[in-house]
Amino acid sequence: MNTADLYQDLRRFDEEYIEFAAFKAAADAIRGNLEMFREVGMAKNLVVLGESGTGKSTLCRWLAAAYPKQEHKERDILPVLVVGVPAAATIASMAEAFLTPLGDPAPNSGSISEKARRIVKLVHGCKVEMILIDEAQHISDRGQSVTHYMVADWLKVLIDGMGVPTVFLGLPRLEALIQANEQLRRRFSNRLRLSLGQDEKRTIREECLELFQSLAQSLPLKIVGGPFEDGELGVRLYYASDGRIAHIKKLMAGALRLAVEEGYGSIGPGLLERVFTEEVWWEGVGALNPFNVAFAHRRLDRAGEPFEDVRPRQVKKRG
Repeated sequence: MNTADLYQDLRRFDEEYIEFAAFKAAADAIRGNLEMFREVGMAKNLVVLGESGTGKSTLCRWLAAAYPKQEHKERDILPVLVVGVPAAATIASMAEAFLTPLGDPAPNSGSISEKARRIVKLVHGCKVEMILIDEAQHISDRGQSVTHYMVADWLKVLIDGMGVPTVFLGLPRLEALIQANEQLRRRFSNRLRLSLGQDEKRTIREECLELFQSLAQSLPLKIVGGPFEDGELGVRLYYASDGRIAHIKKLMAGALRLAVEEGYGSIGPGLLERVFTEEVWWEGVGALNPFNVAFAHRRLDRAGEPFEDVRPRQVKKRG
């Protein structure tokens, strides 16, 4: 395989959609809300929460592709509007984030109230039937809490004015903002987790192995377990990815690149061990590398490890 073919395979592999159980549940729920809106005009809202790399932006792209924009001479029809929340979001930047994909010729101009009116008018004019607000945790990433509430309250009024089903997609910390804002909490009471481990019939390790095997079918090289049985390989893949889809794809793409560059005819634990150290955690060697036979079989979530929980801990007040 030459370099051009390798890059083509890697690009195709990176674009693969992975419909694991939680991804499918979220997609089905969003499509169900859209179809209900089409049938009876009821606008049900939803929150999809997931850690980085679990497929939230992929879900947005997948749904936008499933309901594509229709270009017309007078005005485009946009069934699904995807809005990316800018970092450290303000009301002004949020308004521009809505107006730009709606085709507004001057998204920076006008007062906040004027922009809101234009958003509602364009949403109705473009026949938007579903709004996906991605990276919604950025709403609460700026300044003091009063700023968060101002942006959230503005969004609440805007969502009411648009009157179409809306989905917030973001990191788990988004839930704290919604819980703290009574108006948003009431409008977004339905929430889903976009992560492995949501399937009651299978363990998260079984899901990891199933994903691994499913993705392997799109690779030009065979996956071999080496000294590990399928179940054991699934356990080690879980520890190497912490159940995060992006890390599973990174491991497999990296192993494919090494295999082609060095002339291997298959991908096995040895290559995955090297990729884990090179692309996931440089200190992941020996007992700290899930694909090493001496691995300690524990989550790598301690201080300084790749899946450390860096969320601030709440300090209990003394009574």
